[in-house]
Amino acid sequence: MQSQQRLLVVLAHPDDESFLCGGTIAKMSEQGVHITLLCATKGEMGRRMGNPILTTREALPGLRVKELKNACEELGISDLRFLNVRDKTIEFESFDLLAERIVKVIREVQPEALVTFHEKYGGHPDHCAIGRAAEFAYLNSGDPDFYPDPVFPAFKVHSLYFVLWHAFYDEWFKEYGLSRITEVDIAGTLQKKIRALRAHRSQTLAVPELWGNQNPSLPFLKESEYFIKGNSPTNIEEIDFFKTIERLG
Repeated sequence: MQSQQRLLVVLAHPDDESFLCGGTIAKMSEQGVHITLLCATKGEMGRRMGNPILTTREALPGLRVKELKNACEELGISDLRFLNVRDKTIEFESFDLLAERIVKVIREVQPEALVTFHEKYGGHPDHCAIGRAAEFAYLNSGDPDFYPDPVFPAFKVHSLYFVLWHAFYDEWFKEYGLSRITEVDIAGTLQKKIRALRAHRSQTLAVPELWGNQNPSLPFLKESEYFIKGNSPTNIEEIDFFKTIERLG
């Protein structure tokens, strides 16, 4: 087991990390946490190619990978990996194969916490599909009989979190309340999040507020990010992912 705390983030597209949890990732990195981002696709089917146009449809995947690498530098993500699944097709991929590939990364990285999408509140078929596979991998990575690996032994992740997209916050709150929500204050890393979003130029040039004076009414530019607790105790108020781990041992 490594002495440095480790966080694995499993998402679907380049820019998911910046829009949904960029401030939290930057905050964790500032605290010395090692961040691994596992991105399922290269975003080749994204509707935006810049405004004005920056690239062609054929060249878009390469550009989006470059943009993601730049965003990772801003956020302090030191380990970027791809599953190389075709954009907008994750739901049609073999579920077992996806889960096995994520399990292998979990066992290699040995993270204390894993962040992904909720299968119901993902907001996009790719998001829901990768979240479902990542949760299944989380639940089974500690079982030595589940996809035995001669190199990396079974490893159980301590905590699971789902990004709570602003569009679904009210819906989740009405159904479950605050007991399973972790709110992370990102006031100190909001500017890093903004720089990471700007690194995704092909996708964010169409958001003029991001390039001028930041508009606080934009939900993804607020000073908090929210996560659904996948397994953490609901009676412990959390301000980041590792406080609960430290308290529980």
